[in-house]
Amino acid sequence: MTIADRPITDRALNAGRAAVEFAGARAGPLLDWVRENAPIVGGAAVRRRRRVVLQPYARTHSLRKTILKILVAPALALFCLVYGFFYALTAPTLIVAFVVPLVVLTAMIIWALPHQRTAPTLAIEFLFPAFFVALILWPNYLALTLPGLPWITLLRIIGLPMAGLLLVSLSVSPPFRKRVVESVTSLKLLWIFLCGFVLVQIFTTIISSAPGASAQLLFNQSIYWFAVFTISCVLFRQTQLVEKYWGLLCLLAVPICAVTALESRGQHILWAAHIPALLRVPDPSVLITLTPEYRPGIHLYRAKATFSTSLALAEYLALLTPFFLHFGFWSKSKIVKVAAFAMIPVLFISIRMTDARLGVVGMLISLLLYGLLWSIVRWRSHPRDLFAAATVYAYPAVFMAGIGLVFASHRLYLMVFGDGAQASSTNARKIQLDMAISQLLKAPWGHGAGQSGLAMGYSEGSFITIDNYFIGISLDYGILGVVFWYGIFIIAMVQAARYTISSKYAGRLEARLLAPLAVALAAFLVIKWVHGQDDNHPILFMMLGMVSALIYKLRHGTPGMKTADTAEWRPVRTDSARLVAVSRSPTHGLGPRQMAD
Repeated sequence: MTIADRPITDRALNAGRAAVEFAGARAGPLLDWVRENAPIVGGAAVRRRRRVVLQPYARTHSLRKTILKILVAPALALFCLVYGFFYALTAPTLIVAFVVPLVVLTAMIIWALPHQRTAPTLAIEFLFPAFFVALILWPNYLALTLPGLPWITLLRIIGLPMAGLLLVSLSVSPPFRKRVVESVTSLKLLWIFLCGFVLVQIFTTIISSAPGASAQLLFNQSIYWFAVFTISCVLFRQTQLVEKYWGLLCLLAVPICAVTALESRGQHILWAAHIPALLRVPDPSVLITLTPEYRPGIHLYRAKATFSTSLALAEYLALLTPFFLHFGFWSKSKIVKVAAFAMIPVLFISIRMTDARLGVVGMLISLLLYGLLWSIVRWRSHPRDLFAAATVYAYPAVFMAGIGLVFASHRLYLMVFGDGAQASSTNARKIQLDMAISQLLKAPWGHGAGQSGLAMGYSEGSFITIDNYFIGISLDYGILGVVFWYGIFIIAMVQAARYTISSKYAGRLEARLLAPLAVALAAFLVIKWVHGQDDNHPILFMMLGMVSALIYKLRHGTPGMKTADTAEWRPVRTDSARLVAVSRSPTHGLGPRQMAD
């Protein structure tokens, strides 16, 4: 018998049963939510059922959150629809702008990561030295170029995951965050000026005439400057790593000097005619960099090696001078001593091949200032040392004799101040400074990162070179930017020198290590008056991190120790799933990576 032959009552009952089953199937999830979230009547407090979630998070339920979930889904779908439509309409021209939502989403995911037993600091320790090797040995203008994207350089390939792992470590490890805060705020005034400069950068990016270009430059600086500074503040609390990284920078100078000599002999960049098509960047600035550069008037070739300009190469070599002097005076190995002192004339010859006066000036400042600080440190550590005491008292005469020698020797005078061949460069700097001051008075709040050339009247798309970093900083970030940026390095330099010569910390390894850092920062500030590029700035921000870490160790180390107790950089696992740092005690003989139970 078919359904049509059944009585009307049976058919109605079957239809009603089917409707109830259909409604129950559709309303099942809603009923489950009601059963989970409905309060238990009769109790003083409302108790709710909780599902198991990752610690330390707990699931909470409310009608408001449920409504938000219902509303967010359509809004997100609409956003994705609009996002995809405009991406297809504008790609590849505006790919960088469409990356911003992905960056924001990635930051939110990192922020929401649960706490972990360990932070991924081992990968950071591997990427950090690789970053500086790539910075010095690999020309930054050899990169992959994809339509609509910035240059994919080796520095970005290494620096981006390094900065990402730093953010992940800060998110998942409260003890790691604590160590970072302790280290970066060891010099509170330095930290205040650094934060002030970041705020000025953000403000000028918003008001920039080209906010996209300014935001891209700000993003690069966040990785190359501030991420490097933060990592350095924590990493170099292991005091023994400071000299190791100085040794790395000095060792990298050996192939650089060799390349400089070969390039100067051939009078062309060695790889200019052998760049594969995959790494060839079709940009006017790259073409100018690869073109042989000669000093006007005397036709003297100026070597660049792996750097973008001869000035950047000379700056790098000059900044290494105090570290070679440190190894020459303080190393216990005779081979290292001889090699370090032998590299000083090699550095000078290489700087002369660049024909950059700033390199000679940087070396002269380093030699004079390091001699003074070395004498004071040795005298503080060994009060009975007559040679150290005599050097300290006689140093004003030595200093004046060095300055007098520059003016007395015609050749040295030309190396420092130049002659007619360098007159055009000097006049160009004066003209640029006058132009910058007039533009600064018109807009004292700045024009935005990377906009100084356009503010001075250069046409968009032309190759812009500014020979004074004060000009670039003042026009990009305004008067406040100049105060904060120069204040960062002046504070670090003064504090490093202060702790170096302090009798309270006499004999401490950290105080001795601060001396070459103070000298390098002083040379850097002088060089920046005649050099407007930022090729070597990651090295300087690493030095700032070293200063903060060493001063933290001086303040919190064991009084009277000749060498510093090394605090571990990597967090370790404990029974309570919290991350702690283990300090190495000189009496227990624990290794620098000893794990705690």
